[in-house]
Amino acid sequence: MKSYGITPPAPLAADPALALALEELSRLGFTVLRDALPPATVAAMRDALDRVLADQAARFGGEEALAAIGDAGQARALLEEDDIFLEILRAPALMAVVEAVLGPAALVMQQNGIVMPPDAAEHHQQNWHRDLPYQSWVSTKPIALGALAVLDDFDATSGSTLFLPGSHLHADFPSQAFVDRWAIPAHAPAGAIVVFDAMCFHRGGVNRGTRPRRAINTLHGIPLLAQQVAFRDRPGLDPTLRRRLGLDYQPAPSADAWRAQRAARLGKARR
Repeated sequence: MKSYGITPPAPLAADPALALALEELSRLGFTVLRDALPPATVAAMRDALDRVLADQAARFGGEEALAAIGDAGQARALLEEDDIFLEILRAPALMAVVEAVLGPAALVMQQNGIVMPPDAAEHHQQNWHRDLPYQSWVSTKPIALGALAVLDDFDATSGSTLFLPGSHLHADFPSQAFVDRWAIPAHAPAGAIVVFDAMCFHRGGVNRGTRPRRAINTLHGIPLLAQQVAFRDRPGLDPTLRRRLGLDYQPAPSADAWRAQRAARLGKARR
């Protein structure tokens, strides 16, 4: 039967680790992919994130100016600032989960660095939220996945991100009693990626250590969702990364231009 625009159901994962990760995502709303990024890449990302955060704050008028709009301790659109952050998109374990859950057309909606200050200082991300905020509904299938690349260990001292398991299956925020009993910290070592359903309620843990705790959240979504930033094209991107960055989904300026783009993508010569 001929069809178009239909994504076939993903086959059951043959890899036991992938199968467990997908089941945890489905039932709990989050999972931890350990050893997803090599140590050298993690170290390079730490340095790059510190630099980008300082540069972006300076461009906006300083940390106080960012704090005034509730954006202190966050660096936005990281892959636009340094290509090292593209390595998160290339992580095989993450790619496997994203494509199994969202399909091959999934795109990056945003990529933000989050730096939790030390000494139990406050941060905007410590509030409970969904990564599709202000939405009080759920869908039969996930439409977006967050992917927290852990650059500094998530532990009891540094303050792991907390999740409310199963909250992606219920439209409303749960009771305080439920939150008190079931808020679960996702402990994870540097190099891991914590993947979660974007509709699963979560919040950043309080960092009671003496050093900042850094992570990078890359939000993937189906193409029906709008990206936070339009990512730029650059030489050397393979077709998968072009699609993931949404470069194949930019609105065409006209019907003629849309047809020309489609013809080029399909390798069809124009008559």
